[in-house]
Parts: sequence; structure tokens; C-alpha cells
Amino acid sequence: MAENQNIATAKEILHSILNSYSQVFFSTSKTLAVFLVAISFFDYGAGIGGLVAVLIANALAWGLGYNSYYLRSGLYGFNALLVGLGVGLYYQPSPEVYILVAVTALFCFFLTVVFQGVLGKYGLPFLSVPFLLTIWIVALSANSLSALNLSERGIFVYNELYALGGKSFVNFYDFLEKSIPSSFIRIYFNSLGAIFFQTHLLAGIIIALGLLIYSRITFVLSVLGYGVAFLFYRLVGIEFDSLGYTFIGFNYILTAIALGGYYLVPGRASFGWIILLLPAVVLITTSTQQLFVLFRISPYSLPFNVIVLTFLYALKLREKRPRHLIETPVQLGKPEKNLYLYSGNMKRFPAAYPVSAALPFYGEWTVSQAHNGEHTHKGAWRHAFDFIISNREGQQFKNSGDFAEDYFCFGKAVLAPADGTVAEVINNIPDNTIGELNTKDNWGNTVIIRHNDYLYSKLSHLKFQSVEVKTGDAVKKGQMIGRCGNSGRSPYPHLHFQFQANPYVGSTTIDYPFGHYLLKEESGYSLKSFDFPKKDEVLVNPSKNEVLNKALHFIPGRRIKVEVEVDSEKTRWKKLAGEYEWVAETDVYNTTFLRCEKHNGRAYLYNQGDMHFFTNFTGRKYSPLFWFYVSLFKVPVGFQAGSRIYDTLPVHQLFGGILKFLQDFAAPLFLFLKAEYELTLKETGDILSSDSVKMEAEITKKVAGRKIKACTSKIDINQKGNFEISIEINEAKLKMTCKNE
Repeated sequence: MAENQNIATAKEILHSILNSYSQVFFSTSKTLAVFLVAISFFDYGAGIGGLVAVLIANALAWGLGYNSYYLRSGLYGFNALLVGLGVGLYYQPSPEVYILVAVTALFCFFLTVVFQGVLGKYGLPFLSVPFLLTIWIVALSANSLSALNLSERGIFVYNELYALGGKSFVNFYDFLEKSIPSSFIRIYFNSLGAIFFQTHLLAGIIIALGLLIYSRITFVLSVLGYGVAFLFYRLVGIEFDSLGYTFIGFNYILTAIALGGYYLVPGRASFGWIILLLPAVVLITTSTQQLFVLFRISPYSLPFNVIVLTFLYALKLREKRPRHLIETPVQLGKPEKNLYLYSGNMKRFPAAYPVSAALPFYGEWTVSQAHNGEHTHKGAWRHAFDFIISNREGQQFKNSGDFAEDYFCFGKAVLAPADGTVAEVINNIPDNTIGELNTKDNWGNTVIIRHNDYLYSKLSHLKFQSVEVKTGDAVKKGQMIGRCGNSGRSPYPHLHFQFQANPYVGSTTIDYPFGHYLLKEESGYSLKSFDFPKKDEVLVNPSKNEVLNKALHFIPGRRIKVEVEVDSEKTRWKKLAGEYEWVAETDVYNTTFLRCEKHNGRAYLYNQGDMHFFTNFTGRKYSPLFWFYVSLFKVPVGFQAGSRIYDTLPVHQLFGGILKFLQDFAAPLFLFLKAEYELTLKETGDILSSDSVKMEAEITKKVAGRKIKACTSKIDINQKGNFEISIEINEAKLKMTCKNE
């Protein structure tokens, strides 16, 4: 046991060191980190200085008990790394220099903690602000540090290259120099190398290669940021070649990477804002160069920090979040993951619709008038719905229809669409005789519910004295608040429903959808999410199924024993056979996930009460937990037999190889790869009372609309909340039995 703990601790230490390097590019990629560690030692003084600084900063974070997640991610180490690289490059290696590195690393670490707290209160990253303050202090103290000798490295590049790799290395570098005559490309590589305080072309080439291997979007953003700055330099007449010897062109690269792919979900909008913001970075760069020359110091990464922090803070102040410029709620360390995951989750959980509202009734109702209706839903009141109940012949009443009681919807329960507080109640208006209107009390008996500061729902034409709540009452989603009636401007019984922005009777409507509901079709029911019902559509507000509710309620601490049987001729599939154990846990963000104790894979999930979602998967692909995640990607807690549910899985989890490589380049503009998910509830009798639920999930991979591979999962859930899943893939058949401990 102790040996395993020592191995785990050693891995965490190694990860924290490597991530301190890759975190300079906002990443936790070990592959990229290896590239960056290697080029940092092109100048051995800088390399040693950087490594010493990282070790000291991480040792302080570990020894003083700071957050282990931030420690492993490299967030406590990367600013100290940059300081160590800068000091190590600026001075000749000596014991005194590395003592200075240790002192500055310590100071930079505590600045990191301070700015993490200060800027974190506003939801902002601290970026390289701690590095800036520390390196400026060192630079301004340079004249007084008489025991330290300034470095001459970087002046005689060929001599240093010869020391690194001999004559063949020098010849190779000379070949590179002659092969890249374009100053545009040469300064791009120099700017990349300057991020790690390297002064020659080869370092930049290796970093560019590392970026390309690690993330195609990051590589494209680095070129985009640099290219936009180049064009603006030319447009306004600034000498661009000055970047070749000032080495601060990295500001444009880092700004593009930070805003284009990390702190914002990559897409056309984020790329467009890069183009708009880069000229401002250029102006700040040129102006601070003129100012800082008075103090004989460089602005370093100041322009990048100013623009990124200013823009991100400005976005925090928005009242409404546009659909196409979304901040990443949790940083996944790679633009592709941010894009593929959040582009799907933004559709599943639209930021513009923070409240998932249910239909305000039980059973099947028909939309008699929708938005922009032909009768009363016009102008400022056009975003409203009228609901009735019809029989199979399309009639909404029995007998002659001369009395309110003849109408199927009259007296039926009306429900709260979402949690909230009752803001207004009208309950004393008599119901009309059929065909008559009460234009004086236009809305009739009404309940208005406040769901948040900007969202209210209004339910009108309720039955006389049927309202069961009063102003100020807290209500829960699905709670009965009254009954459908025929009061106010209502010639026949129906329920009027609308969303509005304030609590007053008569307020204008707003365009807001229902969260999840079932649409009745000839072949069954299909689930609609954050959609707007249309006229004559028959809608169903499904009741919760207790079998599903129990099975999909993954309380932290719940343990699941899994047995896997495999039928395949392929060895890689046969290896999946055996026993596994999964446990439900929560992370630092209080997000629930299932963790496989054998492979340490994690399937993150979210349950809205009426809908179970898997939101992300990390770890070993094609493991049993991965197939469980795929099979139950989206499951309503209650729905009708024969219902169909559609969704899309994140592209990076189902595709790989050259197709995924090419998609990464085009992903911010369009997706030609798609992984579709369809879940069907099979006929099992009474969905509310049956002892088990049988479902079938089909996953289809498509390239440019063409189906290339499919997987089918047959799912059987019993009353104890146990799962039996049969998965059929092209190369294998898997059977998983998942039992609660």
C-alpha cells in the first residue's frame, strides 16, 4: 500500500512539473510539455533557472497545503518558471544566480496566490501578472546586482549551437536559416521561441511543431494572431521587422490562443473578436515599448495581460450571454475539447435559457394557438400559447359543447412550469358562458410565478376560485396551482400561457421555450428540448418513472459492480472482459461523476430531475464505463413507451486518426464529422408501474452526412436499479451487468 502511495505521489510531482511548462500555453498536455522542457535547455542557464524555479514554487504549494488540483495543473508553477527562465538567461550561470532564482521564485509564488485570490473573485485568470511584477523588479534591480555577471548568450548563436550538437547541428541550423528567407515566417518562429526566452529560430520551430501535434486549433490561432498583427503593422506603417530583435511578438500569439480557444469556446465569434482585438494589442505594445525604454526594461507580456483581462472582465458584466460568444465554464486544457464538448452542451443546456420549464399540465394537450396566433397572440403579446384537450376526432368537447363542463380541459389541473415564487394571484372572476367574453377582466383568473430576476410565467383563464396558492408562496415544478377554466376574454375553456420579464398582469410576452416535452407523432413520441410548440401539435408532459428515477440517481458514494462478457476475435476487445467496480463521486466543482477504479476513467453526469445527462468522459476510450456513458448519454426520467430521444455525442470521443486531425483545423468554422445518438423506449406496458424499463440506443458516426459506423446498445433496467446492457459493435459484442452494491 505504501509503495503504491509513493508511486502515486511521484506521478503527481512529475505531472505538476510538466504541467508548469505546458500551462504557459494554457494546457496540461504532457506531450507539449516535453517539447517545451527540451527547448528551455537550448540555453542551459535558462533551462536550469526555469527548472529550479518550478521545483521551488511547487514545493511551496505542496508544503504549505495549497489546492492540490491547481498544483497538479501547473497553475502554481508556470509564472515562477517564466521568471526562472528570464533570470537564467539574463545572467551567467553561477551559484549566486540560482540563489536569486530561488528568491524570485518564492516571491513570484506568493504573488501568484495573491492574484489568484484577487482576480478569482471576479472569475478572472491571473495569467502572467505575477511573472511581470517579479521580472520587472529583477530588471530594475540589475544595476545594483554587482556580484552577478550579465550573460552574453544569444549574441554568438552558432557557437552556442555548436556546444549543443557539434558541427552537424550548426549545419542543420544554417540550412533552416537559408530555407526560410521570409522575414514574416522567421519572426513568427522567433516570437514563439521568445515565450520561453529563446533567441534563435530552432526553438520557435520546435514549439510550433509541438503546438501542431498537441492542438491544431492552438496552432491555427498562433498563426492567426501573428498574421493579424502583421497586417495591422503594415496598414498603419509600423516597422514590423523590429519584432525580430525586440522578441515581444508573442503577445499577439498568446492573446489569440487565450481568447480564441481557451477562455472562450472556439468558433467564428471568438476568431472574429481576435481580429478586432489584435490591433489594440499592437497599439499597447508599441506605446509601452516607448514608455518602458525610459526605465530600460521590456513590457514583456503586459499587452497580452491587459487585453485578455479587460475583455474577459467586460464579458462578465453582460446581462445576457450571446449564443456565439461563450466563456468556457470549466477549462478542459485543449481548444478542441472545449469546442466539441461545449458546442454540444450549449445546445443541451442553452445559456440563454437558464430555467428548464415544463409544460403546465398532465397528459396530452393540443396547441390551439401558438406564437403569432391568428386570434389574439399579436404584437407585443405574440409569444404566447393556448392549450386545450382534444379527443381522437379532434373535438375539444363532448355533448353539444354548450356548457363549460362539456370541454375536456375544463377543471383539469394546471401546474407550475418551474420552481419559483408566486408574484400575483387573481381568483375571483366568474367563468363565462360558452361563447361570451369578459373584456373588462381580460386575463381572467391568473397566477404569475417569478422564476428569476428576468423570467416570470403567467397562467390565465383559470377556473373561478380554483387557485390553490397565494402571493408569496414558494412553488415547485409540477405543483398544482389551480384548474383550467373559462374566465376573462375566453369564449371557450382553455389555458393561456406566456413568459414575461416582469410580474404584472398584462405584461408583454418574451420569446422563451419549454425545456423538455414530448411531441406526439404517428410513429410515437419524440423528445423536444428548449423548443417552441406549434399550432395543432399534441404535446405530452411525461410523468416520472420510478424505475428510471432510482437507477439514474447516482448519489455520491454509490458503488456499482460490473461484469463484462465479450464475444470478439480481436484481442483488444477480449481484454475488456472481467469484473470492474465503479463509484459515484464529486469533484472540486461539485460535479458528480462515475469513476472506474480499474482504469480511473470518469463519466461526468448531470440530473435535472426530469432528465439525466452524461456531460463528459475522461480516461480510457472503449472501456466498459465509456460504453455505459455512450449508451445512457441522455435519458428522460419519465417518458412514454415508443418515445425517441435524439442528441449528438462530442466528436473527439468517437473519432480519431486523420479524420479527427483534419476536423480540428476546420472545427471553429464547421463540423463535417458527427456522432448522433438516438434512444428509443421499447413497449413495456404501463411505463409508470412496470417492474423494468427496456430501451435501445443507437450511435451513428457520420462523415459529411454519410454513415460510416454504428453501435447499438440494448438496455434493460430492473426495479432494483440494476442495468443489463448488450452492445453490438462491428468487431465485437459486449454484455455488461451492472449491479448496485
